Amino acid sequence: MRPSFIPHAITRSFCLCCAALAFADCSLSAVADDAFRPSLLLSLPDYANTPDAMALDSQGNVILSCPNFNDTTYSGVLLKIDRDNRMSIYFPAPVHPDTKRGAPMGLEFGPDGNLYYADNQYFSDKNYKSRLIRILVKDGQPVGSEVVVDGFKLSNAVRWKGQRIYVSDTFFDLADSPGESGIYSFHIDEFKGKPVMLQPEGRDSHLIARFKTIPNHRKDVAGSDGLAFDNEGRLVTGNFGDGVLSRMTLDDNGKVVKQEVISRKLSCVDGMVNDPRTGRIYIADSEKNAIQVLALDGNVTTLWENDDSDGAEGLLDQPCEPLIRGNDIIIANFDMPFPGLKNKAYDKHHTLSVIRLK
Repeated sequence: MRPSFIPHAITRSFCLCCAALAFADCSLSAVADDAFRPSLLLSLPDYANTPDAMALDSQGNVILSCPNFNDTTYSGVLLKIDRDNRMSIYFPAPVHPDTKRGAPMGLEFGPDGNLYYADNQYFSDKNYKSRLIRILVKDGQPVGSEVVVDGFKLSNAVRWKGQRIYVSDTFFDLADSPGESGIYSFHIDEFKGKPVMLQPEGRDSHLIARFKTIPNHRKDVAGSDGLAFDNEGRLVTGNFGDGVLSRMTLDDNGKVVKQEVISRKLSCVDGMVNDPRTGRIYIADSEKNAIQVLALDGNVTTLWENDDSDGAEGLLDQPCEPLIRGNDIIIANFDMPFPGLKNKAYDKHHTLSVIRLK
């Protein structure tokens, strides 16, 4: 663990939210600026320099993926953070035979008790090297890994519903149609033999939804990123490049029977998580250093937003995914700047923030 960091001056921070974000339903109103101010949950070592996605195991430990794109002298790793916020290595991410790197991103435990994660090889090789990997878990401990799906461009978010897993692919990189992305769905029974090999260019039968990022002020064509199921069982996603939120109603076979745009209010959508107690979906807005909130009726409000920060005091530093643990929202700060984001530079503070809901 590193020593405490020197506090960083923040020029401006503010918070807008509605009282409906509390656990009691009330009319829209402003609250005190610091009501949902983030604080520092954990400082991470250099071998975890790009924290990304999180999942809770059966004991309530947080499993955190770190693809380590910011400092590639370290390969990807999965960490375990217990309920006392003590950190340990959970599993070193297996490296790709061609790129020699492991790059774990979105992850979630499946109905079989194993951990599934997106291995994002896009920043090492764009030639369909990304994968879906299963970490085999026995008695709560990882004991091995295997590739279950191969051939994504940029496998990103992972969500389970019943016996089906859903994986976002943020880039198709089609020359004649830039900005296309999509979501794939697989039944767990497909993972009993050799890895599923995807057809390239969004032509695979497992593809259930397509999206196209529209021209935007950041000139960012990144598409479908975070995934969450709402309290009605509908799948929600959003585009990283233009912030458009979409919602899909699925049939029993995981096919989309209705796809609709539910909000164009945001300009960037990264990871997201549903709080089933309230039906609110918390969204990491990487552009604005913000956490946004999507209500079941499609209304979007801001829980917290701050200016550029190094994250040393817990303020958001390009948040990429939230996780609900009890009454806390734990937030991973990706800190990998892209054009047009508030975050202007990668720094040596690698952090998880926390916002207390009560």
